[in-house]
Amino acid sequence: MTLAGLRAKTAHPARRAQEMFLALLFATAGLIVARTVAGIAADSGLGLGWQLGLAIAGYALAITLLANVSNTDPLATLAAATGTLAALAYGLVRTAAAVLVLLGALFAAVAGAFGHAVAT
Repeated sequence: MTLAGLRAKTAHPARRAQEMFLALLFATAGLIVARTVAGIAADSGLGLGWQLGLAIAGYALAITLLANVSNTDPLATLAAATGTLAALAYGLVRTAAAVLVLLGALFAAVAGAFGHAVAT
């Protein structure tokens, strides 16, 4: 393998990690704006539907504004940020489910160790 081939092979994961980090950064900024807008709507006495709608609009507008400032495609940035956020949430849910299953197995093993022996 040539040096150029090695550089091309290692540049792709680094670029992908950078894009994922930026997408999470944009999503975090969007969530901060969404929470702020929803809080202001709640303090104003608006209903839950209005709060949710304004929060979604604030999330989308914050990400598209950041995309315009960073000179990237706003729709692609919004899709990447939302997709990365969804993947992160999915991973956290899967991890929590795995931890619950392992705790259940641990509880069953400990409870079984102190239980009565099965007659054969």
